[in-house]
Amino acid sequence: MSGTIQVTPTSRWSAAGWLFDWTVEFLASRVRDPKVSAGLREVVSENLGWVGLDHYGPDTRDELVALIRRDLVSHAERELPGSVPNRPAALALLRELAELTPAAE
Repeated sequence: MSGTIQVTPTSRWSAAGWLFDWTVEFLASRVRDPKVSAGLREVVSENLGWVGLDHYGPDTRDELVALIRRDLVSHAERELPGSVPNRPAALALLRELAELTPAAE
């Protein structure tokens, strides 16, 4: 199963379920609002496979965008185990998400 992050109303990023879950957990562990964190963790635990950044309101959206653009790739480079199958491709997909995500307004 795969998962999708709706970055903008017309732009989406999809990845294998494990990478989607890893990305959503990354966001859940860093977002300041505990309700948003719990909601993101529910996406993973319930295998919902969908996160829309605009769903959380403008302030939280901006925070999520900043986390993706500023921290996601460097965190993945440090924390994704070397044993991850096709790790370079996974990192490339995360870079694609970071590049796809427009700067916060």
